[in-house]
Amino acid sequence: MKKILLILLPAILFISCERQQYQPSGEMPDWLRQQIVEIEDQIRENPRSGLNISAWIRYTYNHEYYYEWHNLLSSSFPPIYDFDGTQMYFRWDNNDNYQKGKCCREYIWKGPSWSDEFNGW
Repeated sequence: MKKILLILLPAILFISCERQQYQPSGEMPDWLRQQIVEIEDQIRENPRSGLNISAWIRYTYNHEYYYEWHNLLSSSFPPIYDFDGTQMYFRWDNNDNYQKGKCCREYIWKGPSWSDEFNGW
């Protein structure tokens, strides 16, 4: 019986952590929900567009949520948006503070071919 519990406990923890990786839709801003719908439509229309290897990721910084659009084809920093959907433009020193201070990565949406292995952010 102990062996079964020792095997099942890590599996249950792994499954429960994986589910928490995606933010519940009730907490998602409307502008982001609309962006995701449009991206999914574009992927269906053109599966080779490169959007299938992108993701929306939410971070917490200074007790506020920020959303980053990551695409594995892009060589630049991902665009950063606040909760209201305004793109944030940081000066170099503020961007450095943001990059060092952001935490609590949560995937909001992943394209069908997204791979965390290749995302160094």
